[in-house]
Amino acid sequence: MVESLLRPTEDLPEAMSRPDSRRALMREGVFSKPFRLPRDPVHLPGCDEKTLSLLGEAMLAFYRELDALYFQSLEHGSPFAFVHEILDAGKPESLLQFARSKKFRKDLPLVLRPDLLLTPSGPKLTEMDSVPGGMGILLKISRILQDHGRTGVWGNAQGVLDGFAAMIRSLDPLPKLAIVVSEESKDYWHEMVFLARCLSEAHFPAVCLHPHELRFDESGLFYRDRDMLDHRISVIYRFFELFDLPNIPKSDILLYFAKGGKVKVTPPFKPWLEEKAGLALFKSPRLRMFWQSRLHPDHFGILDRLIPSTWILDPRPVPFGALVPDLVIAGRSLWDFSELRMLTQKERHIIIKPSGFSPLAWGSRGVVVGHDLSEEEWQKALDYAFSSFSASPHVLQPFLKTSAVPCPSWDSSTGLPTEEKMRVRACPYYFVVGQTAWMGGVLATAVPMDKKIIHGMVDSILLPAAPPDHSLSDVFLNDDGAIVPDRQHTEQDI
Repeated sequence: MVESLLRPTEDLPEAMSRPDSRRALMREGVFSKPFRLPRDPVHLPGCDEKTLSLLGEAMLAFYRELDALYFQSLEHGSPFAFVHEILDAGKPESLLQFARSKKFRKDLPLVLRPDLLLTPSGPKLTEMDSVPGGMGILLKISRILQDHGRTGVWGNAQGVLDGFAAMIRSLDPLPKLAIVVSEESKDYWHEMVFLARCLSEAHFPAVCLHPHELRFDESGLFYRDRDMLDHRISVIYRFFELFDLPNIPKSDILLYFAKGGKVKVTPPFKPWLEEKAGLALFKSPRLRMFWQSRLHPDHFGILDRLIPSTWILDPRPVPFGALVPDLVIAGRSLWDFSELRMLTQKERHIIIKPSGFSPLAWGSRGVVVGHDLSEEEWQKALDYAFSSFSASPHVLQPFLKTSAVPCPSWDSSTGLPTEEKMRVRACPYYFVVGQTAWMGGVLATAVPMDKKIIHGMVDSILLPAAPPDHSLSDVFLNDDGAIVPDRQHTEQDI
């Protein structure tokens, strides 16, 4: 057990840097893949408490209004018909009809996680995830640091656990929870088992299940433990993407009991709320008045500032005299997306991503970095994105230059402390309780500066984030996007 290897009395450098400790964490059932462990929380430039608190409120409002926009686009003669045409592309009609049921009309995702890239001009929100992983990892690492005297993480070491529990209790005051993880999402199985165990110890009965372990009778859903005892389920946390639904054993039974009210399921079965195209719709000039009229000015303002330009890659020709709004690359305006083919490699500082409802749309699997590709590879990437439009639309975003953030860790060979400058993605976790989005913590993923895509890898460090303090009160970003001390201070002062 990891507790025998990571004792509070043990020196933290030894405990956190030893390979056997990392292997023990994996054996315990928390981390399914290796990565580097932190020696302290990380401070994130531009991510102050006011910004992150407002962002949670704004994201909840965004999902609410995106849902309203979708239903408005379904009305006969709606000027927004293009919205559901884009968001419904490739989805089975049976799933769409089920998701549009009045039973779920007010349902929204209750765990919200933005992906914030830390850039010289501040954080930029490149994705919103309503079926996020990482909660169990953040909880475990925060507890390890706390046990060794490293405190001060956002939300404290229990923030994710307490926030998740409060979210579930908002659905059922006395819940019996099952976290259902599909085979497609198996990389997250270990951390979800850990999260369920912690919920059972501190809050209410919870278990992590494979879909085939769900059982049912006329009263609803239950599971059978190793002692052959049956346990009722009142709430299911759906940890699988909706494209995976046909591969889920008993999915029809799950949908049947959800619609009948025998079990509550979150996130809801609303595929239009799980598309990256939602960000493109927010940035569309055609919808700007809609968002401004429906969102509080503070919420619109922070989303407009943080979300970078995002376009839906539509292969259809743009009529003469028209152009794609704001599509300016390498200093020139492009009339339509076909002109992307003519960009040189140096001009292609852009990213293509599947919007959603695809095995390639999560875990950075389908991300294409334009300036990393040869001319032939770039043409093939465009061909694939254009040909997929009717079944799986893709989005286009600028490749963002990120800041070099000092990240405290350990040298894997010597066990000595290090502080490397790395590219960082910050992921706050918001838990919706009533009309409030409460932040339970922030997980930072740091990768070496030469990595184009930020995700968990052997060379990455996963760190809980701490609120800003005096150690970052007098810093600025140089021309390379690196954090450097104010020149009025000496090195000793810093």
